[in-house]
Amino acid sequence: MVKRRTLTQAKVLATANQLIESKGINGLTIRDLALVLDVRPQSIYNYVDSLSDLLDQVGIQFVQGVSDRLTEKLTDLKGDEALMVFAQELRRACERHRGLAPVLLDMNENLDIPKTRKMLVKLYQDLFKPLQLDDTARVENTLYRSALFGFIVQELGGFFTMPKEALDKRFTQTMQLAIDQTHF
Repeated sequence: MVKRRTLTQAKVLATANQLIESKGINGLTIRDLALVLDVRPQSIYNYVDSLSDLLDQVGIQFVQGVSDRLTEKLTDLKGDEALMVFAQELRRACERHRGLAPVLLDMNENLDIPKTRKMLVKLYQDLFKPLQLDDTARVENTLYRSALFGFIVQELGGFFTMPKEALDKRFTQTMQLAIDQTHF
């Protein structure tokens, strides 16, 4: 067994991330996490209050990472270019972290992750407002968001059977059509 002093918050969260990537977000349990870390399940509770708290901490860490990357990529970009970069970066984050993508897309209402949801809403509001994609704007903005989220959900769900290159091209074409609609 790993001695407690070698177990850290970072190690717990990193291992939880690995388990989520291999088993999915609904496959994570405190027992499995403790088994992988070679500690008693009770030791995990020195770092988290519950499974929901663990998922919330992992979710917050993930959303913050995506937020930082999007903010970095969108600096100094405006208009159509910013809309395309936002779409590409959100898609990349979901591709890289398929197990956590449901958190980013807010697709799992069964998860008790209130801090992550609050942070996610703030992320989207903070990013959508300067891109003129907030809900107070025109219906075309809803079309853009729907095209983006819908494409990613279909991709993660395995609905597309085309090669990666063709899929990338389809994504770019789909998003360009949605972006073009924001000009009307």
